[in-house]
Amino acid sequence: MGFKQRWNLWRRRCLKQPVDEIHQAGDNSELRLEKLCRAAGRKKNWSVHGSVRIPDPDGGRREIDLILISGSVVLVVEQKHWSGRFEVKEDGEFIQHRNNGTLHSHATVAHRIARKTRLLTEIHAERYPDDKLDIQTFVAMTHQRLEWPKNMPSLPAKMLNEKQLLALLQKIGGGEENPRIMETMAGFGTWDEIHMHGGLKVKGDLLSLGLGTGVDEWDSTRQGALIATTQHPRSILTLFQSKLSKMHLADESGRNIEIKCKDGPAVKMHVVGRPQAEEIDWMMIDSIHASKRPGDWG
Repeated sequence: MGFKQRWNLWRRRCLKQPVDEIHQAGDNSELRLEKLCRAAGRKKNWSVHGSVRIPDPDGGRREIDLILISGSVVLVVEQKHWSGRFEVKEDGEFIQHRNNGTLHSHATVAHRIARKTRLLTEIHAERYPDDKLDIQTFVAMTHQRLEWPKNMPSLPAKMLNEKQLLALLQKIGGGEENPRIMETMAGFGTWDEIHMHGGLKVKGDLLSLGLGTGVDEWDSTRQGALIATTQHPRSILTLFQSKLSKMHLADESGRNIEIKCKDGPAVKMHVVGRPQAEEIDWMMIDSIHASKRPGDWG
């Protein structure tokens, strides 16, 4: 490898992708609510499932922020961590009035989560038509400094704040575990995540690892989630000598595989919110956290 190639490779390895603070704040609030729900729901045997993705007959998969299950009680929760104030139009459109004076339409939040609840109900009913569940739908507004509207139209999801949601988990539930709904839940996956050098995290659907057919075959039979970590030579000395990057892959069954390469491979991923799949250079990646593969119904 010539000096120019080593220079370009070293620059790519060292290039930092800064954290997307807006999206990271949203992710942090979701993780915080998951932890609070686990703590509040422990005595009533609530199981907490975050970022659950269920199939949509209209195409693709839809994300549910939280599904909480205790016995045969199922709470489907859409979380919003808005500041400022909001209003809800008669047609169900949510308008956020941000503290900086701007407005943002969040469309029909309550109607969207109610539709996801119906999809989840239909999927489970197709598998277990005689299973009786108490499924409830909520929109949880979790920011402490959010001003609520005085008048709220009739909505297909119940509105509550963080404190009310946690109190609800301490009040209801507590029944014996329903193995049928837990089995259905086991067939759903969540987002795949790529953590970039510098702190940026992107979520989406991992389509290919890009490390060759042997690794693709290994990955096609993996059990559970996948974690890939990297070791990239970033010392200035690597400008004068060729150093290999290392990618270590492991699944939940304990299988491991390690790949060494100088340059070239790229992960293919369909990132959330982007119109097309794209390639992400392995030289810029610190780690990958891929969800378990969904079941046939997921």
